[in-house]
Order: sequence, then C-alpha cells, then structure tokens
Amino acid sequence: MAAMAVLVILLIGVAIYSLSQMKPETWTSSLKEPDIQPTLRQNLPNFEYSNEGQQLKTDDFKEKWTLLSFWANWCEPCREELPLLNQLSQQWQGPEFDVVTVNIDEPRSESLEAARKFLSEGELQFRTLFDTNGVLKRAFSVTDLSQHFLISPEGKIVWQAKGAFQWTSPKAIDQLMKIMEDSADDEDEASTPAPAPDSNSPAKDSAK
Repeated sequence: MAAMAVLVILLIGVAIYSLSQMKPETWTSSLKEPDIQPTLRQNLPNFEYSNEGQQLKTDDFKEKWTLLSFWANWCEPCREELPLLNQLSQQWQGPEFDVVTVNIDEPRSESLEAARKFLSEGELQFRTLFDTNGVLKRAFSVTDLSQHFLISPEGKIVWQAKGAFQWTSPKAIDQLMKIMEDSADDEDEASTPAPAPDSNSPAKDSAK
C-alpha cells in the first residue's frame, strides 16, 4: 500500500513538472499593415447591383471616398479584420468616407447564414451587400479574399490590394488621410484659373 502511494506521488510530481515546462502558445494576428499608395487612376466598371432590397450602381460612388471590401465567412482573416473596418468607419474624422463590404458566400449556404450572424452579433455597422448573384464579384474581377478597392469622389479606383489588414493602425489612417488631402489639393490647382495678362505691360509689336 505504501509503495502504491509513493508511486502515485511520483506520477503526480512528473505531471506537475511536465506542465511547468510547457510554454503557452503565443497567438499572433494574421493581419498586416496596409501600404496605401495612390498608384492607380482606373475607371470603375459599369454595373447595377440589386439584391435583398439594396441597390448599388457605378454612379453611387461619386461625391465621397469609399473603401469597398470583399469577404466571405469561410475566410478567417476576413472575419478578423471586419471589426477593424467597422472601427475605422465609426471613428473616421477626415473627409466624407464610407466603408462598404461585400459578402460573396454562396446563396442558401450555411456559410452565408453564419456571415449574417457574425455581423449581427459583432454589431458591425458598415453597409454590407450580399452578392449572392455574383454581380459585384464579376464586375471587380475579385479572385482572392479579402480584396479591397479605394474609390475617389470622382469615381476612380486609386488603390487596390489583396489581404487582411490592420485598418486602425496610425500608418493606415495617415496614408488614407494623405491620399484624400493630396487629391483635394490637385482639384484646387486644376480649378484655379490662369492669371490674366497684365494690362500695364507694354504690348509687343505684332509687325515690324
């Protein structure tokens, strides 16, 4: 009996020692900082989206900045970045700016229902379009998730990228703001009329 007790104590000691040597796994986010540079000046595709009582067409993107982001419920990095997109949208303090997300889960699938539940439970307030007919996916030639398009108030795609990002990082916010400010400066320069000729300057002889 005493030998059995000693054996139990030894086993417990070995177990405790083994647990003490285990290091907890460090969870690391898959999200990275975006590099948002206005490298494009691409016209928007022509399309008309209508589904579940929501409409969207090419001209709807004009007059304000829009970040259009495609995602699906089965894409884990997409779900990880959506709360950050929501935070970016809610806390934005620059020029008029909308975040619009497009879910491309298959119609009548469990993944689609899970996506609706994820948005509801997460209280994500940006506009979400469910592209079950594939109109937007085809129009923007989306091949990977997540995929993002930054659209100017003139209806031009000025940046696009694939991947899930840290949208609330200072770098991301500064880059978005700089693109918008630089665009506004370009518009001001384009709208400034050329100076009129000085009426007091001597006229040049038109003929000798």
